[in-house]
Amino acid sequence: MPDSNKSSTPVVAIVLPTLFAIVLVIIIATTAIFLPRLLGKERSDKEECQKKRMHNLEKACKSQIFEKWCSEHESQHPEYKSQHPICTICLETIEDMAHIRNLGCQHVFHQDCLDNWFSRFNEFCPLCHRPILPRLNSKDSKTSVETGHDSAIAGMV
Repeated sequence: MPDSNKSSTPVVAIVLPTLFAIVLVIIIATTAIFLPRLLGKERSDKEECQKKRMHNLEKACKSQIFEKWCSEHESQHPEYKSQHPICTICLETIEDMAHIRNLGCQHVFHQDCLDNWFSRFNEFCPLCHRPILPRLNSKDSKTSVETGHDSAIAGMV
């Protein structure tokens, strides 16, 4: 009987590590296949949220030409005289033909600058810190006009 114990020792020494290695390779392969798919879904959720936010920004603060906005604004507010204000995001002068966004607080920024600012989940005006998008007063509103901010934060946590 002692001979059978001696012959099983090399089998255990070879078979167990081999089985362990096979299981480890299967786990690594499964992770390599499914992890990118899971991360891809998370990225697409973030992209969808970003599109929704930008759509809501466009609805709330339409892009327009600065010169046209000035003439309309000056007719409504005769005390206001524009002399090429500075975009406080990029610190460049806003030219007459520049595309701008006018916020509810009446601050004006280059369209690209504000879009970039807002796309990084900045919810407030860079100057006065009022909300960029108006809040709804209904019971079912969680944040500014369907910004998707809560779902994006939950997705990052």
